Amino acid sequence: WAPIVQRYLGEITLLDAQVGRLLDRLEQLGIGDQTLVVYTTDHGDMCGAHGMMDKHYVMYDDILRVPLVARWPGVLPAGQTCPAMIVHELDLARTFLAAAQVEAPPTFVGLDLRDPVAGRTSRPDVFAQYQGTGQGLYSQRMLRDRRYKYIYNPVAFDELYDLQTDPGELHNLVDDPAQQERLQALQIRMDAWMHQIHDRLSSPLFDWGRSKLPPTHPAHPRAGRAGPAPDTPQVRTE
Repeated sequence: WAPIVQRYLGEITLLDAQVGRLLDRLEQLGIGDQTLVVYTTDHGDMCGAHGMMDKHYVMYDDILRVPLVARWPGVLPAGQTCPAMIVHELDLARTFLAAAQVEAPPTFVGLDLRDPVAGRTSRPDVFAQYQGTGQGLYSQRMLRDRRYKYIYNPVAFDELYDLQTDPGELHNLVDDPAQQERLQALQIRMDAWMHQIHDRLSSPLFDWGRSKLPPTHPAHPRAGRAGPAPDTPQVRTE
């Protein structure tokens, strides 16, 4: 793996140098203090972790937890680390509109990053979807809170990791008897989220994917499901 990691670190060094050029140019133009600069990426790379390459068919932190560094003089305090749960695709769009003083469309559900940085709002958890690639339509869903990560794999075994004691995600606790109550709580939360956003995996066509759950589980296709709140969008009627 050494040559691969070496090239990866070389790419990061190259990117760092180019970001430095951009920041220097902003200062030369006299607009550095008026510009929001964000350094981030859309995904990570396994780069040898878990013996894997690339970014597909897994939901490890190597791929999902990516850098986000922002510079906004006079707005975002310098040198501060924000522990908030951030969803880049949702939150950066709203933040850019806010920086340009443009009202966000009503369909936008992201956070203006100024709010979590200032401690005005935060999320208890985050969700992720994977819809597969041209090489294979393998779908996954993930729910992560401050400590635990649950991954729903419709056609394989599910995953549960304690990120506090196992940050490398090496020990799958999904079959641990001591974790079944927590697992069910995470599954219920994920199922409600999938229904709310009209996830295709919550369609009756995919009930076979949830048949591996205990029959007493609210998300099991043969279990009686308590209806969501009246203002929660539903995919199906039961």
